[in-house]
Amino acid sequence: MSFLTGVIGWLVFGNVSFELSQLTTYPGLVKFIQTLQSLLVFVVPSALAAKLFYPDKVKGLADTKDMQLTMVLASVIIIALGQMFIGWSGYVNSKVVLPESWSAVMDWIQKTEAEAMELIAVLTRYDSAAGFFLNIVIIAFIPALGEEWFFRGHVQKYFTDWFRNAHLAIFVTAILFSAMHLQFMTFLPRFFLGLMLGYLFYVGGNLWYSVIGHFTNNLLALIAMRGKGPEELVSSMDRFKDPIIYPGVIFSAVSVIAVFFLMKGIKNIWAPSK
Repeated sequence: MSFLTGVIGWLVFGNVSFELSQLTTYPGLVKFIQTLQSLLVFVVPSALAAKLFYPDKVKGLADTKDMQLTMVLASVIIIALGQMFIGWSGYVNSKVVLPESWSAVMDWIQKTEAEAMELIAVLTRYDSAAGFFLNIVIIAFIPALGEEWFFRGHVQKYFTDWFRNAHLAIFVTAILFSAMHLQFMTFLPRFFLGLMLGYLFYVGGNLWYSVIGHFTNNLLALIAMRGKGPEELVSSMDRFKDPIIYPGVIFSAVSVIAVFFLMKGIKNIWAPSK
């Protein structure tokens, strides 16, 4: 993927080490690279691994016969209810300051985060209904499909076998899921999202539930980020410093846990008879 990005940079800019400022002037190119990354880093490897190496362990995205409407709705509701807690965890994460001896690491993290915010601002920009629906496919659906197949459909299942403990597997997978994005100023919200998605797969027993949950999160973020620049995206986190927000954060966390228990209890209510 890095090689292909370099080739694209050479073809468009005449230099494989092009600057971010050059890339952000081509929104279509940014979205093309994002799509290519989702496909080549997550979708294609997951499909090949499932087909060639572990066909008996990973059903992938073909297992739709046991899906239940109540579980689909629960997947959407859990992610929607969890947005307040996820947002608050991002605020907490943004206030973390490393020791002065780690200043070089902190500078790199802040630089990486600033570049990510610039790219997100470009990715979420659209000027028409067609552009909005294209963004839904590129930013919400394809990443949800690929990342869930990769992390939950493969990594989490393998860790569950290795650790013989599903909860530990979900925890470790959530850490890897967040770390692989290389945005450490927003590590916590992705980690907690990873936990929710991991339990959607674990409780629901079908990979599509976590895909739907991930898609819901991406879609809500896409709508919330509409028209915001990099600075606005960062400053929007400051609303969580208001103490009046905290009851909502607590309600968000408790309600997510409650719906998971309900989800587990009603899993077989509308299951097809055998």
